Amino acid sequence: MKHPVGSGFVGEIEGLGLVDLVQFACLAGDDRKLSVLSEDNRGVLYFSDNEIVHAEFGELTGEEAFYRIMSWPSGTFSMLFASTNVRTIDSSWNFLLLEAARRIDEQYRSKMAPDEESLLPKVLVVDDSRFFTKAFIKLFEEQINAQVVGTATNGREALKFLEMQVPDLVTLDMTMPVMSGDVALKHIMIRSPAPVVLVSNFNDQHYSRMMDFMRYGCVDMVAKPTSPESWNLIGERLKYILNNVKEFSVDNVSRAKQLKQVEAGSKKKPEKKAEKLLLILGGLGGMLELQKIIPALQYDGEMAVLVFQNMYPGIVKYLTSYLDSFTHYATSSVLQANNLLGGQCLVGNCHGQREILFADGMPVLTGPKNDDELQEMNADSLLRSAAQIFGQKLSVLLLSGVEQDIKGGMEAVVTQGGKIILQDPDSSLLPRSLEQLRSFGMEECSLKPEEIAPYIASLI
Repeated sequence: MKHPVGSGFVGEIEGLGLVDLVQFACLAGDDRKLSVLSEDNRGVLYFSDNEIVHAEFGELTGEEAFYRIMSWPSGTFSMLFASTNVRTIDSSWNFLLLEAARRIDEQYRSKMAPDEESLLPKVLVVDDSRFFTKAFIKLFEEQINAQVVGTATNGREALKFLEMQVPDLVTLDMTMPVMSGDVALKHIMIRSPAPVVLVSNFNDQHYSRMMDFMRYGCVDMVAKPTSPESWNLIGERLKYILNNVKEFSVDNVSRAKQLKQVEAGSKKKPEKKAEKLLLILGGLGGMLELQKIIPALQYDGEMAVLVFQNMYPGIVKYLTSYLDSFTHYATSSVLQANNLLGGQCLVGNCHGQREILFADGMPVLTGPKNDDELQEMNADSLLRSAAQIFGQKLSVLLLSGVEQDIKGGMEAVVTQGGKIILQDPDSSLLPRSLEQLRSFGMEECSLKPEEIAPYIASLI
């Protein structure tokens, strides 16, 4: 937008920060030149079409010049109508201001407590919403005690950041302009592998796309908060992930193949009691492996498949629907009480107390009314009860991130003649837990995810 020279008002104003001036120039939409003088330092910013297009400070140009200028605490300025043919900045002004604020905060922290700061887990927040970006920065730095080392408003900006620094964790929105989250995730896992958590709105229309993020290599997913309670919930989940992130082996993770859907009408309705049970327990990294294992299982009308996966509350129904599309087993979420039927696959969260009993000639899974209740599940007790009911016809599969306090339950399975199968630690996101379980020496074998379904078929 062009204005005639001399139009408008000219005057003096005090107390404005550079952020205010930059926001004004960007929102105005004019071609403008902002000259800033701070002590002996002089910098220039150019604006056009609601964006920052060029910055100069000494020999520096582009984003680095912009960040240096924005770090000045005080000085004088002039803002005139002017344009330039030089373009050295492509990032959005929202991203630039957030990144400038982060760098200023980082400089301050490094002066105050460099040793303590260096120990904090590093996070990159990728979201096109300024509100959620600011909220997540506050959540990480005040509640979780992590350091947000960068922000990005789209996938392209995230990839640019990751070329310079790979953080401990990346939170990634699903739908963003320029480059969406799923496209960015594919590039991240190829070019700069890093633990990525999907942070997005959960809904029934997009659940398949959400679950595809796990197939591409996401380590976990959480819902965008909608209430103070959900902010606390997401904070606890992200804290749990960051407590384990230093032990992640992202290079071990391989993408699941594109799955072939099973025609709904081709499935048999489970009616008879289960004579065999495949019990699967998983933690961080387990959801990806389930997408490789469940669809590949050979159908057995005498076997029930029972899955308990540690995941964010609310994901159960989406994971269940997703898996049901690709397996011949009739798949549904666990309820308060479930008869265990052959040809059936039940999926639940690792919350709430569960055990298997025999009632009226039928094996029954008992538990709480709400599968997502926050009481932690006693997997050891579940294993003991399963061993008691199914004996030699019980197979237990332990996946990445499974809890380690199940030695007694594993002993019960082996004593009753059941089999324990471990995911090979070298193929898992979180090898430590599996290595600990393998040290007990009770597993029948340790297998890579693609080897597990054929092995189960050999048992049938």
